[in-house]
Amino acid sequence: ARKAPNYAGWLVPLGVGGAWFIWPAVSDESKVFLGLLPDPEATKAAAELAEGLNKSMADEMDQDAIDNAHKRIDSTEEDIDKHLKRLRGDYSDLHTQWERSTVASLMMLDDEEEVDEEEEEDDEDDDEEDDEEGGDEEGGEEKGGDDDDEEDDDDED
Repeated sequence: ARKAPNYAGWLVPLGVGGAWFIWPAVSDESKVFLGLLPDPEATKAAAELAEGLNKSMADEMDQDAIDNAHKRIDSTEEDIDKHLKRLRGDYSDLHTQWERSTVASLMMLDDEEEVDEEEEEDDEDDDEEDDEEGGDEEGGEEKGGDDDDEEDDDDED
């Protein structure tokens, strides 16, 4: 037991060598069972299913291509020039659209600001109405009537 640490360095090489000789001796069924290899039957079934789906989709796509083969895409030289410019990175034909969308979005922001200003004005009007209603209840005096008395006190000192 005292010499065991001296042989610890040999564990890895012995493990690799043993696996080198044992791995070929293990059957493929055992490797599939342990999950070390993919199941060839499941792989084959999945490939057949995918092939069948692709074939049916390809048949439909081919039929669509045949049905639409007589239709011609009408492209003017102007459209072709636009596409070629865009491929080169020239988007100058879109600047007017970008400008319109920018102006429209800024107008939306202005509308929101106007709504906020209207709400503030309504709040101020409500506050003024509350002040007027409050003054009527006290016999016509404003709420800040006591402040005048304090100013008179300051003058006396």
